[in-house]
Amino acid sequence: MVGQLNGQRFAAQLVLTTTPLHRFCVSEFGIGGPGMMASYVEAMPPDIGVVTNVAWDHYSAFRGLDSTAREKRVLIEALPAHGTAVLNGDDPRVVAMRPFTRARIMTFGLSEEVDVRGEEISAVWPDRLSLTVRHGSERVRVHTRLVGGHFAHAVLGALATAVAAGLPLGDAARALETVEPVDGRYSVHTIRGVTFIRDDWKAPLWSIPAAIHFLGTARARRKIFILGTISDYPGESSQKYRAVVRQASPVADKVLFVGNMAHCALRARDPSDPDRVGAFDTLLALDQFLQGFLKDGDLVLIKGSATADHLQRLVLSRTGDNRCWAPACGRAMFCSTCDLRMRA
Repeated sequence: MVGQLNGQRFAAQLVLTTTPLHRFCVSEFGIGGPGMMASYVEAMPPDIGVVTNVAWDHYSAFRGLDSTAREKRVLIEALPAHGTAVLNGDDPRVVAMRPFTRARIMTFGLSEEVDVRGEEISAVWPDRLSLTVRHGSERVRVHTRLVGGHFAHAVLGALATAVAAGLPLGDAARALETVEPVDGRYSVHTIRGVTFIRDDWKAPLWSIPAAIHFLGTARARRKIFILGTISDYPGESSQKYRAVVRQASPVADKVLFVGNMAHCALRARDPSDPDRVGAFDTLLALDQFLQGFLKDGDLVLIKGSATADHLQRLVLSRTGDNRCWAPACGRAMFCSTCDLRMRA
């Protein structure tokens, strides 16, 4: 994958390649600053608008959740009266968008009052995410291929959207069960007995607790947490990295940081167990350590920012599919698609 498939150029290409033979055209609208959503809805007027959450992914662009919510609300405001707003009923800033649309509203979430409700969630690794979904009198057990309970709201949002589009809940659930994790979003890669879970496209600070919870509940011989560059947060950087150490150390057998901020994390090590946390200036140094450290049955969660870290090289290295250890190349792509990865 080169870049993300939610930019304005991709959305435009998607519209131009949609024909009368297609029943639906589905696009994610990526917002990188104020005013961008208006340009999307003008070029691609939606019939169904979905807001999954308002989180800190866009802190660098909007500097706050309320301003992020206002930008996302533009999508809901643009819906026609015959359309449907599909809203996360568990997120107060998303729920607050209800008065700003003429469209029908369908909510999803885990609370009692939503239209499409999830319950009985199970997602303890090595099991994949499964949950029971209720809509009206219908009740369906959904067994997904996704990794981690934090994807429950994404599943519910997808099923609510399908229902809004007129599809039977059972049919939508069966189709969703075949969907594999997106590359770099808790995708699974087992190589020579070691299982890598890659969440290495981006690493906003607010998403770190979900990664730690996933490791904490997982069943594995040893659990290793590798963290690169954290993004999208207010305040002083070193404090954030030290906070991650304190959160992750109790649940992971090894916590390893790599990159420019790695060594500041060492200040939060427990003096009684200093070897549990490690820091590496370069990815090559970390890879050399892992070659002798990892063992059969280990579970390794890799969390980082693709453009800054390119942590996928740690996985490619174990199969001999990487020779590039450039500290920074600025390419917004995964290394598996890069023509430089086999150049020493």
